Amino acid sequence: MKPRKKGKQYEVSYRCPGSPKQYSEYFPTLAEANRRVVQIQCERADGTFRPPDAFPAKAGTQKRDITVGELMDEYVQVYGLDHWGDSYLSYSRHRIEHYIKPYLGDVRVRDLTTHGLDLFYHSLREKPAVILKGHKHTDATVSPQVIEKTHALLRSALNQAVKWEYIPTNPAERVTLPHTKHADRAVWSISEAKRALDCCEDPALRLAMLLALGCSMRIGEILGLTWDCADCSDESLADGTASVFINKQLRRCQKQSLQSLEACGRSQVVYTFPEYKQTGCSTALVLTAPKTQSSVRKVFLPKTVGQALQAARQQQDALKLLLGAEYADHDLVIAHEDGRPYEERQIAALLREMIAAHDLPPVVFHSLRHCSASLKLQIGGGNIKAVQGDTGHAQARMVTDLYAHTHNEDRRLLAQKMEADFFQASEKSETEQKSSDVAAVMKMLENDPQLTRLLLALMDKKNTV
Repeated sequence: MKPRKKGKQYEVSYRCPGSPKQYSEYFPTLAEANRRVVQIQCERADGTFRPPDAFPAKAGTQKRDITVGELMDEYVQVYGLDHWGDSYLSYSRHRIEHYIKPYLGDVRVRDLTTHGLDLFYHSLREKPAVILKGHKHTDATVSPQVIEKTHALLRSALNQAVKWEYIPTNPAERVTLPHTKHADRAVWSISEAKRALDCCEDPALRLAMLLALGCSMRIGEILGLTWDCADCSDESLADGTASVFINKQLRRCQKQSLQSLEACGRSQVVYTFPEYKQTGCSTALVLTAPKTQSSVRKVFLPKTVGQALQAARQQQDALKLLLGAEYADHDLVIAHEDGRPYEERQIAALLREMIAAHDLPPVVFHSLRHCSASLKLQIGGGNIKAVQGDTGHAQARMVTDLYAHTHNEDRRLLAQKMEADFFQASEKSETEQKSSDVAAVMKMLENDPQLTRLLLALMDKKNTV
């Protein structure tokens, strides 16, 4: 079932179960026709599809008296699959199924009020949090952060309901959410980051840390980096052109979301890794396109990072010769001894172990990217655009608002620099001026003996008196 252009309109033709005739609807734009096709497919899937003449409205109009559950399903199919990536699609489906449908699913959209949503969010704080598969079970209730994200999803869906003329206004625009306190991310200082590198004994973790600190890369970009995108030859290191080209990331994604995006032609999967554990897993490990288009970038390598990449390449080549066909070669820069890819959770576990073993301040791996951006802002004289090029952000303000961190050590050094360049500089300039004046007088006396004799005579006369 595809729209066909008829004159200046687009026709959608279909048949209904139990009806002998074919129905046709006409729409002024292709987008509206495609939306109607998706709506028909959704209604057929959930068993609610009816021919147009079963409704009092004329053919081509949409039903208006729908429930929140029906709206969310249509919102995902019509809007979400055209605008979201696999990660946000998975999280949105999770929040719809566990936090919206159980409490609001049967409520009619036109009956929603701002007061009702306020009560819903207030009651949601006392509901048990849904634990994802593979995560540790706790007695925690729904957090304010989850409520905030659930509200953002519901508000966006209701905005679409307004555009689709299901309701005249969006009741979610004026709600009062529970107070959310966003904690500052813990980030290592320069000295702490250096100490961590010195303490790190695991080669995979150390190389990942070097790429995060030296190149401001995300963990998914680091684990998805392949050798064909790394230039670390002796020549490039010597002339300062060694670099990595970031054009993909490694992620574990829900298979359902990947299949949904592939069905509508929006898949960004570059490569799917084989499943090493045949357990009917609902997720897949894949290489996908980066987070945003601006994330596709070239980052120049500090010499230390380039040399570390060279050493890792030599070690991998030796393992390939040793293992032969048993080495699963995916061309990954960071890989297990048999070639299998590392996952984000494995690197995170190695980092936690190293922090505990050496009594380092606790941070998550993404904090190293923050540390890198802050360091580059300092040593680069505040060149925000250069740092933005390395981090791959679409907007420069993201670098200064989220990634510029200050530490007590930085402020202490700033006070010392203030003392040396301002306060001590003033005293030093006065002393230097006096020394300069004395030197000028001595030179004048050396060049004019008569003036010297005159001054000596005046001094003798003063002493006699």
